[in-house]
Amino acid sequence: MKSVPTPRVRLAVWPGVRSRVAIAGVVRRLVGYVVRVPVVSLILAALAATGNAAAAVLQRKAALEEQDHEFGRGVLRRLAQKPVWIAGILAMVAAFLLHATALNLGELSAVEPIIALELPLSLLFASWVFGSGLGRLEWASTITMTGGVIVVLTALSPTPGKPTSVSHIDYVLAGGGTAGTIGVLCLAGRIFRGPLRSACLGAAAGTSFGLTASLVKESVAQLSSRGLFGLVSTWQTYAAISFGVLGVILVQAALHAGRLVAAQPGITLMDPLVSTLWGVLVFDEQVRGGVYLMIAALGAVAMLASVLVLAHSPLLESREDAPRLAAARSDDPAAYPHPA
Repeated sequence: MKSVPTPRVRLAVWPGVRSRVAIAGVVRRLVGYVVRVPVVSLILAALAATGNAAAAVLQRKAALEEQDHEFGRGVLRRLAQKPVWIAGILAMVAAFLLHATALNLGELSAVEPIIALELPLSLLFASWVFGSGLGRLEWASTITMTGGVIVVLTALSPTPGKPTSVSHIDYVLAGGGTAGTIGVLCLAGRIFRGPLRSACLGAAAGTSFGLTASLVKESVAQLSSRGLFGLVSTWQTYAAISFGVLGVILVQAALHAGRLVAAQPGITLMDPLVSTLWGVLVFDEQVRGGVYLMIAALGAVAMLASVLVLAHSPLLESREDAPRLAAARSDDPAAYPHPA
């Protein structure tokens, strides 16, 4: 008896069903990514971002009292005698240790995007410490800028590299280029005044911290493989300390030059950007191409647009203009108090 073939039945899939299936696929990939990455490293990175935000706000509060003096050794000496500034430094040190531990447990590409959460956390701390509110435009631009960085780093999603196998020549070229970028930003900070000066110095500090994180990745790798001797015998450890100290000094200069909102984006966002570039170009991490590059480009455009908006924000004006600008934004000048 001849068998009759079973007819194929094509089920109609409604657009809503397709959307739910696509969303479920994205969620499964996201959950799989989180499972692959040690959750402890993500938690430590979030705590490091919180510590960095608290440090920036506390140091800014101390720097406000020295804003009428030219930045230099005298200002640093007086800042070192202020309890609030010391508390900010301790928060920064704690954040650095948490950051280093997170880099030891997780990958550079997974830890660094979370550090960008420092920016909205800083605004929350500043709103609480200074008692001044942010407008909707500033909130939207700051969130968009942070989201743009996260989109760029997540879309590229570099795979783990080999930090312990980088040649000294590559370190010299990459380190020299990064140090040169810091120098150019510092020079721009000396040329400009007001918010632009603070923004340039903040970007220089963030670049220095990004280089520090990249060097720390090599140092903690040596610590894991060779123990304490590996940590103290590698030159990256001492280079990381040097650029970390430089970053701290540049943060003080940036906070002394202008308002926190002007300095914080560069301090926060240049760190993960520089670290990711080091991961791809120096540590040989591979990034995704195709549509993911387009998504990353959209994130970069969002970052650029946010920078342009923040650069024209009234909140970036000098302290002397604060009463006039507050009156322009509200019928009651006390509604937008400027920290004194």
